[in-house]
Amino acid sequence: MSTNAGAPNLEPSGLPELTQLGKRLEMLRIERGISKQQLARFAGTSRQQLWRVMTGKSDLTVGLRQRLADTLRVDTSALAAPDTVWTAFDAVVSLEEFVADAAHVERAVRSLPCGDAGRELKRALLNALEDQAVRYGLTLDTFFFNVRRRVLSGEL
Repeated sequence: MSTNAGAPNLEPSGLPELTQLGKRLEMLRIERGISKQQLARFAGTSRQQLWRVMTGKSDLTVGLRQRLADTLRVDTSALAAPDTVWTAFDAVVSLEEFVADAAHVERAVRSLPCGDAGRELKRALLNALEDQAVRYGLTLDTFFFNVRRRVLSGEL
């Protein structure tokens, strides 16, 4: 059986299969209630280019990754390659290190869904982190409470 490395994977319907990144973009787009056309336009690209990225026919540039992340209101790490999405978390070895680093806390919060249910999850996560910090005598920096304020105001 020969394979053509340049050919996209086709689903039984004959449509190109979305990559992991494509599936993530589609999920985020649907969660936010925006069309593919709107996503492309707001991110400064064409719907065709967005489709090429989602199906793996084109690479996602750093600039487009940032514009898509801004449009979808997520951290750029949410649009990283599947094997790098959790790299920053893998380096965390303790609760103390996790809560001491604003980037870890904010990344965890941004990984949760938007909307009322997402805000409820985000608040629960922040409450749990604060409870654990108190339990283990850890000091939370002002950034932590700034993240909480941003969650409550709907910024995150």
